[in-house]
Amino acid sequence: MRSSVTILAALVPFLIGHSPVLAQDAPVPAGALALERSLVQVARRVEDSVVAIARYQVASPPPSPNPSGVPPTVDPDHPDFIPNEYGTGIVVSAPGDTTRRLILTCFHVVTGPPVAAGQNPTHKLHVRFSNRRGCPAKILAADPRSDLAILELSPTDLEQAGLQARSLKPLNINATPLPPKGRFVLLLGNPFAIARDGSASVGWALISNTRRHAVTPGNRPGTEHSIHRLGTLLQLDKRLRHGTSGGPVLDLNGRLLGLTTSITPHDGIDTPAGFAIPLDKPITRIINTLRKGLEVEYGFLGVQPDDVSTGQLAGYSGEFDQSGAARAARVFRGSPAERAGIRSGDLILAVDTEPVRDRYELMRHVELVGPGRELAIELWRETTRRRVHVKAKLGKWPLPDRSGMVASKRRHPTWRGLDVDYPTGRRRFVPDSFEFPRAVVVTAVQPGSSAAESGIEPGDFIESAVGQRTETPADFFRVVNSRRGGVSLKLLDGRQVTLTP
Repeated sequence: MRSSVTILAALVPFLIGHSPVLAQDAPVPAGALALERSLVQVARRVEDSVVAIARYQVASPPPSPNPSGVPPTVDPDHPDFIPNEYGTGIVVSAPGDTTRRLILTCFHVVTGPPVAAGQNPTHKLHVRFSNRRGCPAKILAADPRSDLAILELSPTDLEQAGLQARSLKPLNINATPLPPKGRFVLLLGNPFAIARDGSASVGWALISNTRRHAVTPGNRPGTEHSIHRLGTLLQLDKRLRHGTSGGPVLDLNGRLLGLTTSITPHDGIDTPAGFAIPLDKPITRIINTLRKGLEVEYGFLGVQPDDVSTGQLAGYSGEFDQSGAARAARVFRGSPAERAGIRSGDLILAVDTEPVRDRYELMRHVELVGPGRELAIELWRETTRRRVHVKAKLGKWPLPDRSGMVASKRRHPTWRGLDVDYPTGRRRFVPDSFEFPRAVVVTAVQPGSSAAESGIEPGDFIESAVGQRTETPADFFRVVNSRRGGVSLKLLDGRQVTLTP
């Protein structure tokens, strides 16, 4: 297949040649025909992997009749069915199971706005395929911070719809470098009530920019902590229609580059533009986590950063070849930052050799890699007038209870009635001082279990097990899972308890 550059070079004469004013009978340039063939081939190869998603409300009492006296249908297979919301998704494989298929889409496609007091609506999801067959779906895992979600399809529901999982062709989820500006891409989606018809619509666009900042509308859960406010999105030169969120962005070889999203641009800038979530390495980590049904975890350094502008940077005694930096305005006690040797007032210049020019770049580097990762951080310390290099092993960003996150599986099974997490894993257990205990936090205790009988409660911190430090969930389960008898635990408040099988 010819390169996209060569094909696009022929596009201008193709358009001119097809102008009824200039040359009605001019032959079509070979490059333009090659472009057309490429578009047709990619669309044909991919369209069966693109689905329409309908989200509809089943309310109690039943919906009121419309002016004609006929109540609206809530049967998604009925020709008159109109969903409350609709969008697009793509078929992906289930890790380690070739007999199952999942649907990747955007979080905002499958979750609704907050429910008003006194209301208790039930939302259901329905997926329709290109052959117009459809079946129910449920959320396997969803992450509001990345605006991504994975839907699960029941084999029984597929069979009743006349479908088999093996017949649904998944698209490959592989990390790709950010595409350059000007890259020509193909878009597939399901605009405007397309939930009645699973046939995806095709469009094209150029990559206008990368690392665009955006925020989701304020009425969605977790939007104030969206990772896309940090500069993650691809900008397209095409305005996306309602219903196209969750659709694939493909290069001319049919390689998946990203997922379209209707996330609102930051501060309303560039509203006519379209955006896409790229399939770079950090986003691929998130998607693969969701495909396993797990909670997506984000990294936490433990600094309160602010921006250092070009003018402010000139006031420091060092020589810098970058336009700005992030400053550690505050370093929290016991945090990965403090333990790595970062001090308040330090300038953070780079993370893993990537320059840090403002606080958002710092937060993006830290949050997207997840907890447990060790980052190499380059600092400027004005008090000593020298560069300092440290390594910090990240903690976990605190998850609010009402974040909207969905996880159907746990990384670690409940042990003797206990569920534990990183000390900052849940926001309700983090003190206002943001002090990091060197312990795991108990997030849940099963009634009647050995843990409950010992007096352990959610919010307690476990400092050690059988005398060994437990600073992460992996540390804790590595110690306790090998024990068969009673296991002694030391809590941060000094209590000693022993849990029996």
